[in-house]
Amino acid sequence: MSLNNEKICSLFFREAELGNWERFTIKNIADQLKVKENELKKIIPNKEKFLKFYNNTVDLQVLNDISEEELKISSNDEIIQEYFMNKLEIMSKYKFGFINIINTSITNPNFLFININSNKESINKFLEKVSNNKKNISKVILSKLLLGVWLLAFNNWLYDDESDKGSVIINKGIRRIKISTSLFSKI
Repeated sequence: MSLNNEKICSLFFREAELGNWERFTIKNIADQLKVKENELKKIIPNKEKFLKFYNNTVDLQVLNDISEEELKISSNDEIIQEYFMNKLEIMSKYKFGFINIINTSITNPNFLFININSNKESINKFLEKVSNNKKNISKVILSKLLLGVWLLAFNNWLYDDESDKGSVIINKGIRRIKISTSLFSKI
């Protein structure tokens, strides 16, 4: 049986929204999906890696949402901003699940490292899509700056009642990088 990524994400986030993040197991989700636990563990080995799986699922959707035509006519900073905005919009469906997952896992360093690395991989995927060059020092620096912008935007989006606060941070952060550096033109 082929597993549906949307269904998997929905079940994980539903458990998180109900406050069950610490109590439920991969087996519980596998039972709800009516698949063997080992089949699900091939995709998501443990709960710590769930947000990495979700991040990859959303990245694929975000990358497919922007057409080749848009890539040709838009500047690199505009495309990266569009990627970030689309990602926040898609993620808003599970905002309360995110809050519960982050709050219950905040003391787990392994979870934090997995999620920071997952977000870094996301940004690198976005940069690869807009980049003309192979990996260079400008791309590495830009990746780190964009990771900082993303983490600030995500944190504000997550814990602020104003739904557009994360978008404002993305807009201002990317504009500040563009104005202060020439990194977008060097990638």
